[in-house]
Amino acid sequence: MQLGSVADVITALTAIGALLAAVLGAKHAGRLFGIEAKRDEAATAREMQSQASKVFAWVASRIGEEQTTYGVVVVNSSEQAIYDVEVRVTDAYESERRPIQLTILPPGAYYLGESTEAYAWEFASRLRSFDDEIRPVTKSRKRRIVGMSFRDSSNLTWVRDVEGLLAPS
Repeated sequence: MQLGSVADVITALTAIGALLAAVLGAKHAGRLFGIEAKRDEAATAREMQSQASKVFAWVASRIGEEQTTYGVVVVNSSEQAIYDVEVRVTDAYESERRPIQLTILPPGAYYLGESTEAYAWEFASRLRSFDDEIRPVTKSRKRRIVGMSFRDSSNLTWVRDVEGLLAPS
């Protein structure tokens, strides 16, 4: 065997080894890119959902000196208003009442009492403005929130189902 041909073989083997290393490196980089893309997607979804996850409602009872009344507490604990709020609620007979409909809900916690008037609900009042105790209704399967929808400040529409799970609409 000639000296030149041994050097050619070693050069060829080195080139093949470098090519294999480059292919394996590219595959590894592709996997890392996929992982990073999924991480970025999850971060984007969390960011999109950040305001919506701070909006919720529950049925409450207002314990007065003369009587106990029922209503709903609607909370927007984000730093921005939400819009086109609709809360669907059932009464003591498990019948769905007329939905609560609010054009805008500023940040804060608000109580809306049941009413026999045309809109079926009293005006929203800040929760802290009541002297009466307002307790969450935690054991009733009849009085409960059966759905909620609203639009956040990014103009995305969200819904909460009967279990309270949040999803884009």
